[in-house]
Amino acid sequence: MTESRIGVVVFDRERRPDGVLREVVHSLTSRGLRPGGLLQDGQSGDAKHCGMLFLEDIESGRRIQAFEMRGSGTRGCRLDTSSLAQAGGWLRAAIEGKPDILLVNRFGRQEAAGRGLRTEIATAIAADLPVLIAVGRDLLPEWCAFAGPDFVQLDADPERIEAWCLSCVDPASPAPEDVSC
Repeated sequence: MTESRIGVVVFDRERRPDGVLREVVHSLTSRGLRPGGLLQDGQSGDAKHCGMLFLEDIESGRRIQAFEMRGSGTRGCRLDTSSLAQAGGWLRAAIEGKPDILLVNRFGRQEAAGRGLRTEIATAIAADLPVLIAVGRDLLPEWCAFAGPDFVQLDADPERIEAWCLSCVDPASPAPEDVSC
C-alpha cells in the first residue's frame, strides 16, 4: 500500500487537470472501484464574459454552476458561495459513504484563505480516506502549510494517477514515491 493516502495533482493555470481526473474516475469505476467526491469542468471566460464552472457530484451526477451570473458588462468571475456550500454538502455525504477514493476538485484560493471546502478536506484526511485533490502550482505553499508534507505529488497523467489510486486500495500495487514540501 502507498505510504501516503493523499495524492496531489499539481497543475499550472493553462493546463487544468479536470479532463484527466474525469478520465481517472471512469477508469476506476470500470475496474469496479467506487470513487466519490467532486469533479469540475468549465469554459474559460474573456474580458467581457465570465467563464462557466460546474461542480459535479461523482456519485449522483448532480451539477451546479459555481460562478455567480452577474450579467453583461461585469468584469471578472465571482465564486457563488451558496453553490460552493451545496457542493460541500455533497462532499460531506461522499466522505460519510467512505468511497474507495475521494476526489476533491480543488484546493483553491478559498481553501488557502481558510474557507471553501477546507473543513471537508480536513475531515476526509482525518478519516484516513485516500484523497486525490488538484492544487494549482501557485497554491502549493498554502497546501503544504495546511496539509503538511505527507502527500504524493502527481502530474496530470491519468496512468500515474490511476496507479496511485490503485496502490491505495490494493496493497499489491506499486506506489509512486512521496514528495515532501
